[in-house]
Amino acid sequence: MTENDMRASDRPQPVQSQRDADISKPLIIAVLGLVAVVAAVIWNFSGDIPLLNKPKPAAVQQQGPTLPNFDVVRVDAKGNTVMAGRALPGSTVIILDGEKEIGKVTADKNGEWVFTPDAPLPPGTRQLSLRMIGPDGKTKNSDRVVVMSVPESGGEVLIVEQGRDGGKSRVLQGTGAAGGPLTVETADYDSTGKISLSGKAEPGSTVQVYLDNEFIGRAVADQKGMWDVEAPGKATAGNHTVRVDQVGANNSVLARVEVPFPVNPDQLNDRDEVTIVKGNSLWRIARRVYGQGMMYTVIFEANKAQIKDPNLIYPGQVFSLPVKDRI
Repeated sequence: MTENDMRASDRPQPVQSQRDADISKPLIIAVLGLVAVVAAVIWNFSGDIPLLNKPKPAAVQQQGPTLPNFDVVRVDAKGNTVMAGRALPGSTVIILDGEKEIGKVTADKNGEWVFTPDAPLPPGTRQLSLRMIGPDGKTKNSDRVVVMSVPESGGEVLIVEQGRDGGKSRVLQGTGAAGGPLTVETADYDSTGKISLSGKAEPGSTVQVYLDNEFIGRAVADQKGMWDVEAPGKATAGNHTVRVDQVGANNSVLARVEVPFPVNPDQLNDRDEVTIVKGNSLWRIARRVYGQGMMYTVIFEANKAQIKDPNLIYPGQVFSLPVKDRI
């Protein structure tokens, strides 16, 4: 057999040169690296690629209270006033003195608003409330009002927030508002003897409330440090003491405050007279008797011979109370 007769399959195959091998290896590595980079990019940004069917997180919509509210109302010695609160972001907040508009502001993107009247508020007792016109054009009124009593000269300004129909209240300025970390700010009772107490403590702390050393309730102070308790029993006529303990682990007492709590027998029924005791005001008497504090003017008109200034009434005075059905 000659060399030419050798089959092609039996012939030695050409061997790839070392130079070609040196070129191919880096090229393969580069291609693999490029594929890895592209895969990593797709993995990291897959949330932005619709084809992967991964929904984007819903946009967070800023929310505000459904009703406008007061957070702060302060009056200085000259009658200059500042008010602040919350409402729906972008809504118009109208400040009312009774039914009279005294100003309006727009709530910012966080739902916060601040209002400062151009002129000092005149002395006297007034009720402030809020009206909100939302971005959708709907109008809503605040469910709470601020009662403000500014004396003619000297004396202490008293500002209390409460529900439109009475009920629980909190002192924004005045006795108790600037006290220590644990305070009793309001001690109210109605004509049936129902007792409502409120005050301040460290936010998140637990308080235990006692009437004449008998336990009547427990509460946890909210994020603003406010607590309130409604006693299960009824008030009885006479002088009482309210005690509040701020407690820690194992009910250990961390702070304590005690305040006197007089209950006048004339105010535990629907008699047509009332004897003034320390802590009374025409506003609170009208709220208890008629259900609306603004009706203090009815008592004032019926007792003008004794009342020279509705902000100045004295213990021991006896006022006649017009019968509800005849007002």
